[in-house]
Amino acid sequence: MQGYRARIGYTSVAFVTEIFTHAFYKMAPDGVTLSLVTIQQSEFSKNEMDRLYADTMSGAQRLASSGVDLLVLGGRPVLLSRGESLTNIETRLSGELGVRVTTDASAQLAAFHALGSRQVATVHPFSEHDNDRHDRMIEQLGLQSAGSLGGGCDLVGLPKIPVSKALEWGRAMKKRSPDADTLLFPCPHWAVIEAIDQLEAELDVLVVTNLQATLWYALRQLKITDKIPGYGRLLRER
Repeated sequence: MQGYRARIGYTSVAFVTEIFTHAFYKMAPDGVTLSLVTIQQSEFSKNEMDRLYADTMSGAQRLASSGVDLLVLGGRPVLLSRGESLTNIETRLSGELGVRVTTDASAQLAAFHALGSRQVATVHPFSEHDNDRHDRMIEQLGLQSAGSLGGGCDLVGLPKIPVSKALEWGRAMKKRSPDADTLLFPCPHWAVIEAIDQLEAELDVLVVTNLQATLWYALRQLKITDKIPGYGRLLRER
């Protein structure tokens, strides 16, 4: 039976969900499957955030009704757009839906704690104008931001970014912020997982990506402790 060990539900906020599913099944152990609802995003306006939030709540209800073992909410900016804390959202929805609910932001925070991260530099695929927002998100997690670097891509173009860009931008970020002990790749909709091991070895730095951390945290929440090689210290050792 598919998902005989666990079925992980995920609300994906993206223009299209393409890279996420491919990368999930490259990393996930046998018997773990993905139940996915895509909420299409085309811009970052307030009206769009309101719609995305409503659609995320609807998607969460559908995933819960399908009987998933754990529900992960993606899209931290969307979740925080109503002013409710992530902890409150997780607690409220877990009670309302009858299934454990967490978020990709909680997964990243848990990953930082597990790895001992202190100074986190962010490598994101969007405009450099978004750097301050990414810095603030690290600080909101109680960590020190070592700066951010944006690749200049838009939502539509994410699936077409080659993994070579993750390597190029990761190296540039470490050069820009040599004291950073961790590189964060916060968006799960572009090709980054194949760069994790190489960047960790080459730059002597920890690498946390959105999907890698989400999968790791979901597995640990479900008491699945498989060590998964090939995608960084987090999945291999923690």
